[in-house]
Amino acid sequence: MPITTPPKRELLMVGMSAKTYRIGNTVRKECHVLVDDIGITEQNMEACKNEADIYLILGSHPLIAKCLSMGAEKEFIELEYYPNGNLKEYVQRNRTSITETDLKRWAYQMVGSVAYIHSKGVRHSDFRLDQWLVDADLNVRLTDFNASGFDDQPDLGLKGKPAQGLEISSHFLPRDPEADNTVESDLFALGSTLYELLAGQRPYNGLNDDSIETCFRIGKFPNTDGLLLGDIIIGCWERKFSSAKDILNYGKNV
Repeated sequence: MPITTPPKRELLMVGMSAKTYRIGNTVRKECHVLVDDIGITEQNMEACKNEADIYLILGSHPLIAKCLSMGAEKEFIELEYYPNGNLKEYVQRNRTSITETDLKRWAYQMVGSVAYIHSKGVRHSDFRLDQWLVDADLNVRLTDFNASGFDDQPDLGLKGKPAQGLEISSHFLPRDPEADNTVESDLFALGSTLYELLAGQRPYNGLNDDSIETCFRIGKFPNTDGLLLGDIIIGCWERKFSSAKDILNYGKNV
């Protein structure tokens, strides 16, 4: 009987709450255990459970990273591996061959994924361009829910949890950072993420965090005139859309 070699376990990254490995065609996110700090380990375990719970809430969807399995105690999750990597890196690698049609498709898929998670009562709370993965068909899938918040899910026996994450400054809706994230803050961050995709850089790239927050607080945003889907981006920043579904409906009429 032939001897089979198990897939190599390749460390991809060590995050604040989890270690991420590639094992063949699977990505495994495991709770980051610190043997000398039980308190931090418990926080990390809660983050891992939170992400597992959210994948249970979301189920299978073509615009969400596919969850294959999870540990009995939700101490790990296994996701499908997407060799094309995240959207930010994919665009950087292939900028010269990417068309306007590609960019629009990805933009609307990003909005669609946000509409879907919001319909399930989930707020992502940390949108950036690298939070979407590119699958084999060159469609994008939203991922990374360990700091996300969600509403009560009685069908699953889950009590709602506030988000534990905050967006980076270029994607952050000025507000009380101690308050829970909202659909409104997610949509603001979505606008900045679409700007990343379509302008090729983050809003106010090069400015420090305080300067960016000051601009946002007074309603001063990067110029989007002439930018592909610029009206949608500025609409997100100026809070003209009440939902991601509204953005999709707007897009059908322009």
